[in-house]
Amino acid sequence: MPLRNVRFVLPVFLTGALALTGCAASSPSESASPSTGAPAVAVRDLSTHTVLLDAADPAELALTTSQTVFARSEVVVLADADDAGAREALAATAEAVHAPALLADDAGTGVAEELERLGARAAVVVTGDARAEGAATSAAGGTDASGAADEGAGADPGAAARQVADAAGVQAITVSPDVVGGEGDAGDGAGPTLEDDDLEDLVDSLDSLLGEGPGASPSASGGTEGAPRLLREVLALVDPQEGQEAAIASLRAAGAVTTEVPGGDLASARVVETVDRAQALTVVGVGRSFGDAGTFAWRVAAAERAALLPTGSQHLLPARYVAVDGSVWDEPASAVARARAAAAASVPGDDAPHDGADAPVVPTLVLPVSATASAPGEDGDWVTQEDVDALRPLVDAARDAGVYVLLDVGAGPAPVVEQVRAAEPLLRTPGVGVALHPESRVGDGAATTSHQMSADELDDVTTFLADLVSREGLPPALLVVHQTRPESVPDRSLLRSVPQVETLVLADLTGGATTGEWVWNQVSADLPDGVHLGWSGPAAGAVVPTDPAPVLIATS
Repeated sequence: MPLRNVRFVLPVFLTGALALTGCAASSPSESASPSTGAPAVAVRDLSTHTVLLDAADPAELALTTSQTVFARSEVVVLADADDAGAREALAATAEAVHAPALLADDAGTGVAEELERLGARAAVVVTGDARAEGAATSAAGGTDASGAADEGAGADPGAAARQVADAAGVQAITVSPDVVGGEGDAGDGAGPTLEDDDLEDLVDSLDSLLGEGPGASPSASGGTEGAPRLLREVLALVDPQEGQEAAIASLRAAGAVTTEVPGGDLASARVVETVDRAQALTVVGVGRSFGDAGTFAWRVAAAERAALLPTGSQHLLPARYVAVDGSVWDEPASAVARARAAAAASVPGDDAPHDGADAPVVPTLVLPVSATASAPGEDGDWVTQEDVDALRPLVDAARDAGVYVLLDVGAGPAPVVEQVRAAEPLLRTPGVGVALHPESRVGDGAATTSHQMSADELDDVTTFLADLVSREGLPPALLVVHQTRPESVPDRSLLRSVPQVETLVLADLTGGATTGEWVWNQVSADLPDGVHLGWSGPAAGAVVPTDPAPVLIATS
């Protein structure tokens, strides 16, 4: 689906008595308050399309999240960084009053400064100690909110949080974990919520602490009605891990819609559908399972484009690819039908093993876009070129039929990446990869060697494809390297796969004095981790290797 054609229509579910739907973004100079009397808050304008919050330390992650989404908040919600028992109530409280959730350690690193930046006037300190008295006890009113925790042995729950609030000149009240009540709506990523009575008590306590009468809800923008003007069209993708509760709560408190992405898998069909349907102005990722910022941005762009591979997701693997030569049929329909028939014929029995017992079988069409020539030709490049535009109907037909396409690329003395780059118009189509033949290349004896492609030269192809995939928002692509002898790719240990490109070495039985077992043993030995194996042999009479099972099986 083209980007930005569908507006963000997912509902926003917020906890407690407050709900937000269709609110516009506020600039840092704007704020508003809910009719319950919760204090003023302003969110930042997230100007980039993707934001990745990937700090490993929970306190740092919470701080970074607050800095990213909040411009101002009169109230903050604090807990000690090492107080695991406070995390549920911390999250529920922050979401209920639309306030950032922060974690304080003994050093209070950055948190006091963040309270000053936010213009905080009150802090809700959440403790994991069930002896804390009441849902909300105001220290400003003369009661020692930490008194209940002072009795008995052990650490003082909330001590670090109160110390930070004091350092920032912010008055504090305390809530305990028993304010947590029901669960959020299933499927929306919501956690526990505050009990209604406890939320009302908390808001009244905040009003008193801030010097406002019960029920008052003044706003810097002049209005007293309606919910806060929070983030608009922001989707937060979370793979919830222990310690991330504060960061996720801050995003939800600021108005972001959250959806869970188990394992950070943005390529699953469900997540692709969710991200595509949202077409959010900004997509935020929380956690390290989403990879680095560049990988996250690419995965989001690919999901928004919503092009699935024949595997049924945006994953190339696990799968078994069954490839046939698509150059011998004139009609696209005939080529596609042959590829599908070959894949279907390989399904029964155990004679065609593959990586993953439940992995899909993917019909694959091999189309030559160039080939090594027997003479240098008029341009001296030793390569014959096919008309890329003439191959377009075949590529489109394969795409429509759920058939993967491998573009066969020949090489002369020039770096092979130049020949791959010539096929870029077709490579911009989702579900199209590249196949190379090092042993067929003609080299110049200086920069390149006949019958070889160095690992560095192949890595240039990997880099080109990865850049193209990222730039175009495509699912990952396959790079297939045919080999009969391992020495045709010197320094094979340097071959690599990257998130955008899966590299596969194809053991190619070309006949002559070699045997299938010899080729397989030679080519499959000592491949680097992350590089996959395939097999190519005669259409009849060949036995497919089983250890390890090839990812791609081609007939020659």
